[in-house]
Amino acid sequence: MILPFLALYLTQDLNWSKTQAAVATSCFGFGNLAGAIIGGWLVDRFPSLKIMFWSLVFGGLCFVGLTWVKSFYEICIWLFISVTVADLMRPAAMVAISNFSDDTTVTRAISLLRLTINLGIAIGPAIGGILIGILGYDIIFIIDGITCVVAGLFLYYIFNGKLGSLNQKEKVLKQNTNIKTEAVSAYTDIYFLAFLFCNLAMLTVFFQFFFTVPLYLTEHFSLSEFQIGLYFAINGAVIFIFEMPVIFAFEQRKLLYKPLIFGVIIIGLSYVFWMLNNLSVWLTIFLFNLVLGLGEIISFPFISTSAILRGNEANKGSYVGTVNAMFSVAFILAPLIFLPFVDELGYQLIWILCMVISVLAGFGLWILKPYFKAQTDG
Repeated sequence: MILPFLALYLTQDLNWSKTQAAVATSCFGFGNLAGAIIGGWLVDRFPSLKIMFWSLVFGGLCFVGLTWVKSFYEICIWLFISVTVADLMRPAAMVAISNFSDDTTVTRAISLLRLTINLGIAIGPAIGGILIGILGYDIIFIIDGITCVVAGLFLYYIFNGKLGSLNQKEKVLKQNTNIKTEAVSAYTDIYFLAFLFCNLAMLTVFFQFFFTVPLYLTEHFSLSEFQIGLYFAINGAVIFIFEMPVIFAFEQRKLLYKPLIFGVIIIGLSYVFWMLNNLSVWLTIFLFNLVLGLGEIISFPFISTSAILRGNEANKGSYVGTVNAMFSVAFILAPLIFLPFVDELGYQLIWILCMVISVLAGFGLWILKPYFKAQTDG
């Protein structure tokens, strides 16, 4: 509930400038980055379920604490701490998912994880918008924090409190793997770093979905918080309905890399709908979310799959953590690149830049395609 309304909370409720909001949301991104890096390091050394449990519990408590911080510096610091703790879970969840699957099902497993996340995105913002309208913004920090703690307790209950170790399959993978396990760092894999850079460029465009677009809808169409919640819910619903069938179809045809290229380009092209003035706002919102969601479906799972398949049991956490770090860097850059310049450049130029950046990122991934033949369709 916090992320979809963060920019609106800072600019509409606290009356901050767009530049201040960009800095604060970037602190959210710095927390993503710190959590991804630390989480990737931890998951190579400690059981993934144990990391997930403590991240959920303490991350939830930190989110509740956001209710009492209101000044610029306090919010920046507390956002960083809260998200760092909460995002220790992401590399752990990815590694746990990969250990419960094999090379033929890992993309579907990742998509199933994403499906649950997007179901939350479909439900959370709509509920959050209603709660904000009735009780104000503070309630979303409390509810979001409580649900995280409850999720941690649920995880503890499901595994009967035995979070000191993974299931027998993970222990076998760590101790008796037949795969070559030299712990080569993902940070020295030049082609993989270039791969991440292209996806980083695309993600700075994609994340305008959270930052620039909601402000555009508020300033130009005077949408309420509840209506903004519905805007986010449409995207979550699109992913929830279509992702698993689409991913299964690609897996059946052994297509893993080519969809990624097309998905990156489609994400950029989705912003063309904000330039069509002859459409109603809700038709534009629906078409934007439908096309953006399609691009997300056929790109995001394959980014993670490429990382998992490129690593081995000794350095899988490094590769997964690097991908999560890339998402976090994009989250840092996305508001800083666009939000402070909206008033000077105008929204229309922002949409054009989004399209150009994504097309160039797709072209870069196409150039890198030969270096990923061992992990993908080639």
